[in-house]
Amino acid sequence: MKRIMYAPAALASLEDILEWTIETFGDVQAEKYASQLVSRLEALASGLPPRPRPCAVLVQDKRDVTGLTYYREGEHYLILRETRDTLELVEVFHGRMDIEARLRGLRFPEEGQG
Repeated sequence: MKRIMYAPAALASLEDILEWTIETFGDVQAEKYASQLVSRLEALASGLPPRPRPCAVLVQDKRDVTGLTYYREGEHYLILRETRDTLELVEVFHGRMDIEARLRGLRFPEEGQG
């Protein structure tokens, strides 16, 4: 199984999702959804199907999103970057968001930084 990493932006988004779910649906539902997301990440890190799709299918302006994939879980898009040894959750977007604009707005640290 690949090691799962969480980018700071993804952690902040997950925290917002859980806070909103607690406020809207309560602790039990928030715990259930958090478990669902973690289980999906673990399955993806283990290489179990279905596999994530390339983010390039989500952008029309052909912005270079090479190396990024996504998986839709529940109402959210899990934006991923995968290496031989790791699966990084880069960001989490709600399906109602402008996913293309959000992908264009992603910034990554230069190699050797962050």
